[in-house]
Amino acid sequence: MPTREEFLRVVWNEVINSPISGAWIDNTIAASKKDAAAPFADVGPALERLLAAGANRRDLCLAARWATYEAVFSLLYILDDPGVDGRNVFMLHESLLGADPSGNEGRPGSAS
Repeated sequence: MPTREEFLRVVWNEVINSPISGAWIDNTIAASKKDAAAPFADVGPALERLLAAGANRRDLCLAARWATYEAVFSLLYILDDPGVDGRNVFMLHESLLGADPSGNEGRPGSAS
């Protein structure tokens, strides 16, 4: 098990900094075309519209990196306060889509 510092370094390298490569843009567009009903499939067409409107790929990557940092920070804060009953945080990722308040598991139309 990693130390606190090692864990946070992994989070930075594998989560927060991962959007900088830009691969997520093309991967998201391709995945949305493959399955238009998949969770978050509406992001692919949104990215295509942004690029068609002249959005800079590097700017999109920087914005995604910031959003990722905000999400990680908020998650780590919530894990501490209010926390999880019994500190049972293992395998939470498997239940994340099912917790979408819309009931649509992140699929197109789930964002209000």
